[in-house]
Amino acid sequence: MSDELAESPTRAAAGPVELLDMIWPETGLQTSARAPQRAKDTLSERDTIELELDFVTLALTPLEFIQLAAFLRMCIDNLLEQHPGLQRAVIAAFDIRD
Repeated sequence: MSDELAESPTRAAAGPVELLDMIWPETGLQTSARAPQRAKDTLSERDTIELELDFVTLALTPLEFIQLAAFLRMCIDNLLEQHPGLQRAVIAAFDIRD
């Protein structure tokens, strides 16, 4: 019996956890992220994180999800360095007061 089949009853028992689900009011972009429900520090590379952007869903391993987030963060930092005026959009999105 494969490892996946041996683990399936335990893994299937708990449904996914919604990490974040939001619609950005400025653009209408619908975003959500879900992860399998696991005890602390037991998420493995066999698990899948689902990232949904409007009608596109990416199924990523936890490491791929973190790498994508790091890549996006670096892109955002570079974009804001070149176009600092876009920082207003970040402030408005999170309603940050000075």
